[in-house]
Amino acid sequence: MAGFNESSAVEDYYIKQLQTNGWTYVDPNDLERESLDDPLLTKNLIRKIKKFNEDQDIGDEEIRLVLNELKLKSSGQEGAKHILNYFKQGVPIKFEKDRTIRYVQLFDYKFLDDPDESDDNEYIVSRQVRYQNGDQTRRSDIMLYVNGIPLVMIECKSSVSYSTNWYDAYRQVKGYEQEIPEPFKYIQIGVAAEQVAKYFPIVPWQEDVRIEEWKEKGKDSIDSSIEMLKPITLMDILKNFLFYRIEMGSATKVITRYMQYRAVNKIVNRVISNYQGKDDKKQGLIWHWQGSGKTFVMIFAANKLYNNPKLEKPSIFFVVDRINLEEQLYEEFTALDIAQPEIITSIDELKSAMKHDGYRGKRGMMIALIQKFRPEDLEKVRGELEKVSKTQDSVMNRKNIIALVDESHRTQYGFTATQMRGLLKEGFFFGLTGTPISKKGKDTYNQFSNLPEEEYLDKYFIIDSIKDGFTVKISYQPRLEKEVHLKRDMLQTLLDVEYEDLPEDEREKVKDKVKGKLTTIKLVLENPERIEKICKDIAEHFQENIDGKFKALVVTASRKACVRYKRELDKHLPKEYSEVVMTYQKDDPDPIPEFHKELSGRFTGKDDEDIRKEFTMKFKEEDSPKILIVTDMLLTGFDAPMLQALYLDKPLKEHKLLQAIARTNRPYKNIKDAGLIVDYIGILKDFKKAFEMYSKEDIKGVLYDFDALRKEFSDIVAKLLKFFKDVPQDKYDRETLLQAVDVITSSDETSKQFLEDVGELRKKFELLGPDQVKIKLFSEYKWIMAVHTYYRLMVLRKDKDPDFKNVEKYLEKTVKYVYKTTEVENFTKDLPIITFDEDFLETLQKKVKSKKEKAANIVFTLNKYVLVEKAGNPVFENLSEKVGRLMDKWKAKNKDFERIYKDGTLLIEEINELHKRQKSLKFNDLDYSILTILEQKFGEDEILVDDAKELSDTFETKRYPGWLTQKTALKDLERDVRKLLRKYVSRYKIKLSDIDKLSGKILESVKNHGE
Repeated sequence: MAGFNESSAVEDYYIKQLQTNGWTYVDPNDLERESLDDPLLTKNLIRKIKKFNEDQDIGDEEIRLVLNELKLKSSGQEGAKHILNYFKQGVPIKFEKDRTIRYVQLFDYKFLDDPDESDDNEYIVSRQVRYQNGDQTRRSDIMLYVNGIPLVMIECKSSVSYSTNWYDAYRQVKGYEQEIPEPFKYIQIGVAAEQVAKYFPIVPWQEDVRIEEWKEKGKDSIDSSIEMLKPITLMDILKNFLFYRIEMGSATKVITRYMQYRAVNKIVNRVISNYQGKDDKKQGLIWHWQGSGKTFVMIFAANKLYNNPKLEKPSIFFVVDRINLEEQLYEEFTALDIAQPEIITSIDELKSAMKHDGYRGKRGMMIALIQKFRPEDLEKVRGELEKVSKTQDSVMNRKNIIALVDESHRTQYGFTATQMRGLLKEGFFFGLTGTPISKKGKDTYNQFSNLPEEEYLDKYFIIDSIKDGFTVKISYQPRLEKEVHLKRDMLQTLLDVEYEDLPEDEREKVKDKVKGKLTTIKLVLENPERIEKICKDIAEHFQENIDGKFKALVVTASRKACVRYKRELDKHLPKEYSEVVMTYQKDDPDPIPEFHKELSGRFTGKDDEDIRKEFTMKFKEEDSPKILIVTDMLLTGFDAPMLQALYLDKPLKEHKLLQAIARTNRPYKNIKDAGLIVDYIGILKDFKKAFEMYSKEDIKGVLYDFDALRKEFSDIVAKLLKFFKDVPQDKYDRETLLQAVDVITSSDETSKQFLEDVGELRKKFELLGPDQVKIKLFSEYKWIMAVHTYYRLMVLRKDKDPDFKNVEKYLEKTVKYVYKTTEVENFTKDLPIITFDEDFLETLQKKVKSKKEKAANIVFTLNKYVLVEKAGNPVFENLSEKVGRLMDKWKAKNKDFERIYKDGTLLIEEINELHKRQKSLKFNDLDYSILTILEQKFGEDEILVDDAKELSDTFETKRYPGWLTQKTALKDLERDVRKLLRKYVSRYKIKLSDIDKLSGKILESVKNHGE
């Protein structure tokens, strides 16, 4: 796909490509709409309802009830929830004939499960579709309708303008949600497109939602989004990958990411292919890096399999190895408006599930701990199953059983796993992991692969996740190395021994051999004096680098250490800053019992579990606690984007270490450059040893030392300075800064790259804290930030930061040390933020002396005013071309500032004359638009002024709500226009083809201004 120079080019490309992919283009005037304030194409929808529900003998009364149910639903949260359910399941209606409730289908989904079924949905794409709410009228660039229901809105922006990008298109859609709410009851997906395309769920009651980018191998961003919008993919997403969700107490929607969609359909296709005898593979391994949304892969896959009619009501087991993972998975399920799984809470319940329906097994979705499959507990059941399986279907020989096994590293090669596979002998097994998989020979997950031909059913690399923005890098920094890091022999013991991951029969032998050494290490890690030093350092580091922006975990060696850390941190930080999240036991050693008593006193009437949940909830949703102190809890499955720092004082390695450090890798408000691991134990000094069971490819990009962060900071500074190699880099006068802006605006690509690099540089500056590299490069950094400030004011015409919200809060160091410096403050005081008005040139002459700066002001003001604010206005059509040519002159290598200034001044004067003339003629926008179209063809003529006003007044007399959706009204409109133009045939000697072109332009202008 070639680069686009204007938003209409983006729009044209979408329309063309969508048509090649199964969509039918319908002109907005030919859409079968009842009025502008009705988003539905009601006639289309009625036809499809009749077709899809003819087997139910549906009548006119039932169709009327369906339409009422859709149209009368509110556009708020509950209405949106119901509408999405109607799209998936149908609309529940009481049929008149037999007074029974049945579900009336709005879409045909049968073809998704059966390629032999035809797709009977109707797919319509239209452009510049108008919607009305009272006196508010808005137009969508592109609207996609399925069976007359608007499902996708696409907004396009020009890449040629420095002032707009895809984010402006996204904000435009969010604005439409409030201004014309009715269509957004139905619209489920928004797409914001420029050079790249982003998609997002439609959630009108939320100011911001998660924004994603679809990726298809070998295709760029725009073409990838078009692949996502293919009918079969879009309908699959609507049915199986888009859900209403409660997140942190608020309602939202969740939509699939591209690698989730890919992995889920690989799982589903494998099950269906084997079930139908087309493939002999019955398992697969999914590796998606922590934080990229692996849990949703499990949920989406289970839901799609559960609802597939070919599987005849399957049994789906979610198998986990920790209670907290069991709870977290269940919570994720219950947060979605979706069929809920059952938790198998005991061995007896598991036995009951196996014996259900005469040993055929319980159908549905179930969550179970792998430990419940212990051979000694299920020996009798297994014997009974083996016996009945010889004569009938049972859970042991039934094929429609799927096990989705989550993160069960050490348990997947022991006796319990063998027992599980023995009980579910003919079932499907899929292993899902968020941590990289170990080398062959040591890999507990080899059971799920189909070696040698297939190692992974689907793999999503760490590097891919970081590049896509689903996760951020993780940096580590050793601190207090000489004072508190473990001695080499102690570290070696820890690295050599990992007895918890050994088979049960070997574990005790190894544990006994190193018991003495481990006890010594534990005493060191619980030492109060050592903890005192670390806590003082944590407090200083947290206040300097984290507080007010992010949050932190302190990971200690034991529960006793947790309490000591809390006591010590309270001496350096306010008590409300930190809380301990751990379990308590009756025989706990001092000082745990006393601490537990205090905790219970603070939360009278609550049990330990409720208190733990409250701490984690407040950590995610409220200002305090800011630090959670843990030893085992929250190191897996804990998802808190505001968590940036993990203070590590516990010996972890391999997958446990990876799972723990990955808690910090979630992006947060576009201001989190990296997660940070502060190492007080020394485990990361020998990086290779800590991750020895993994291949280099598996852990590529997982962890960066602080030296790498320093180098990245230095490299970006060097890159930007090289970019400005011909600009004096120690001056802050406006001439120098304008010279820098001249370099940045030499092309659209360089402008975008500059903003991207500066954004990365600022985040790294914040993350580096008081590091020496910042002191070394501070003057260079300050100058780059001055250039950025000048660029923001001059080119973007914005006094607020375009990249970040609450920049003062999250980029505190940049604001404090750079933007507030004398050099930057001095030039920003005198630099006017010049917006366009009739006094623009006069203001420019007074405040700006340099011809070069005057030229720049004119160029970028015209760029924003004409190409952005007045885009699509016929009055400015000729001016748009002139401004485009002026922009080309500015981008020229050897630009003539005198010529740019003069040409720009002429354009400004032309705009002022247009405004003055419109005002003197007392013309509204429609009057003046028609006159402009006529004068562009015939030149100025007094008769044209009268004709334009007469024609506009004629339209005014014919206006009524929704008149532009009525074919008879449009025919009358066209007749009036052509009647006027025919009298010009003899006067101006024009051809019939000229009449057609002029008629089309005037009709379009009326549509733009005439609602």
